Amino acid sequence: MTSREQARKIVDYEARRDANGHIKVYHLPSGDGGGSREVAGINDRYHPEALDRIEALLAEGRYEEAEDVAAAHIEQYTDSVAMLSTVPAIQFALRDAAFNRGPTGAIRILQDALGLTVDGVAGLQTRAALAEAEKDPEAFLQEFRAARERYERRTRDETSQFWTGLNNRWDQQLSDSLSMLV
Repeated sequence: MTSREQARKIVDYEARRDANGHIKVYHLPSGDGGGSREVAGINDRYHPEALDRIEALLAEGRYEEAEDVAAAHIEQYTDSVAMLSTVPAIQFALRDAAFNRGPTGAIRILQDALGLTVDGVAGLQTRAALAEAEKDPEAFLQEFRAARERYERRTRDETSQFWTGLNNRWDQQLSDSLSMLV
């Protein structure tokens, strides 16, 4: 799966769609943390310029272009973390985590999964440990999924209105990554 295909998969994970299957603006519930509105996870708190561009395209009925812009934005935003790995399945896991929790959050999750000191910096030790973990990508991906949950538990748990959705997301990403190994 190419980096753009990975970004499109994240668009599909994130997007609310209208009756015609077009991505649409979603007004976020309180407590979400991403601001007040988003399109395909691109929100007004962390990605305001990209959101404005996508909303303008949607208002003009340029749906396919809006989805292309969303995927391009996600790809660009997550490239630095995804490119830490040479294994597409792992790249996708890193990319998805980076889009949800920012590049530094994704590196923190990665370091936890690798059993390293968590500092959010992908230095030589992190890169070397990841290169070793790539030798058994299935085992690494399972541990990365568990690390995503541990990371989230710092601020929420099963009582959160978002917990079920997060669990479903982590499981779907793991399944999609594992399917890339076949």
